[in-house]
Amino acid sequence: MKNIKFLFLLTIFLLTVPVYSQVDTLTIDKCIEIALKSNPQIRLAESNVELSSSSLKSTRSQIFPQISFQTGWTRNGGTSFIGPIVREGYYNNYSYGFQLQQLVFDFGKTYSKISASSDLNEASQQDYISSTQNLIMNTYIAYFSYLQAQRFIKVSNETLKQTEEHLKQAKALYSVGRSPQFDVLKAQTDADNAKVNLITAESNLRISKLQLENVLNKKLGDKFFLRDNLEVSKDTIDEAAAISNALKKRPELISSKYKVEASKSLLTSAWTANMPSINVAGGYNWKNYILDTKFPDSWNVGVTLSVPLFQGFALDAGIDQARANLKNSEAQNDLTMQAVILDVQQQYANFQVARSKISATKSLADQSALTLKTAVGRYAQGVGSPLEITDAQVAYFNAQTLYIQALYDYQVGYVRLQRAMGTLK
Repeated sequence: MKNIKFLFLLTIFLLTVPVYSQVDTLTIDKCIEIALKSNPQIRLAESNVELSSSSLKSTRSQIFPQISFQTGWTRNGGTSFIGPIVREGYYNNYSYGFQLQQLVFDFGKTYSKISASSDLNEASQQDYISSTQNLIMNTYIAYFSYLQAQRFIKVSNETLKQTEEHLKQAKALYSVGRSPQFDVLKAQTDADNAKVNLITAESNLRISKLQLENVLNKKLGDKFFLRDNLEVSKDTIDEAAAISNALKKRPELISSKYKVEASKSLLTSAWTANMPSINVAGGYNWKNYILDTKFPDSWNVGVTLSVPLFQGFALDAGIDQARANLKNSEAQNDLTMQAVILDVQQQYANFQVARSKISATKSLADQSALTLKTAVGRYAQGVGSPLEITDAQVAYFNAQTLYIQALYDYQVGYVRLQRAMGTLK
């Protein structure tokens, strides 16, 4: 009986403990997955693609047969002459039938519109890719910002512990008459400054968490863990290859080119608006004056030739507008190309600088740690001064901060370069 009771309590304990100790572990891939599912920016981009696709379907519908069903009832009344007598009469008129109309030829006017709509739909697909890449980049930045803030807190805590240890040491030496009161006051000031730096670091961590939650569109619990990959090295690429990739794959540039082609097709459609249109129409109808009798039927078929002669200069205005739109889209494409090349060049330069700073700041951080250790040892032996320790602590804190900042700049610089090339996934 005791063994059964023990097994029961053990089972309850094992089932309960994970509930209170569970910690969410998020990788960058998991964060990107969450953002792509939850962020409203993607839903907005998807809706724009759907609108463009609907517009393309609507334009294509013009080349298909247009079939309609018509039915109606009219009540007629009035006076009529029957011989020499004038009489009032009333009668009903019932009708229903089907009508069909099919475009035969309009000198490419409709097909030019379809081509333009298709290009605009392709452009919207590229805009969707652009929005996706922007969201992925923002997710990376928010992720790395949180890791950076975590490391800043770690450095701030280490610095605070160092200043508190130095404060204890100064008080101990002062109590036995080996150091003046100034050393204690100076050590207290250093400890207070370290506390302020820690408070600032904790505030930055909270802000980084809010930014990450905003990108993910998800509330993160109090206990979650991000896998730290600030020190992961990245592949290198030369500037010429980066620019070449951007000119081929940057979605904004591809979208701009599609919009130029769409403007060309719309200009063609505007020109052909002056040309005739040929349509075939036909139908079958039933009419009668009384509902409960058989309706006589009739049919009709014909060909229509429509030639625009004068539309109040609307056709000329349409051509001018289409020509201006083409000029605008071509200029916008050139501007986009210039912006893409400049973006790649800037991000490439920033990435190279960030990469070169890592080794320099790492050496600086290691040296500052050794300097601080030496200053503390000298003071303990009575040959150093509190100013040496203060300078060493400040140098240590700044060096560690610069190293962390360099790691962050390196990771973010790589992501921004991939985004500039249009290859970010």
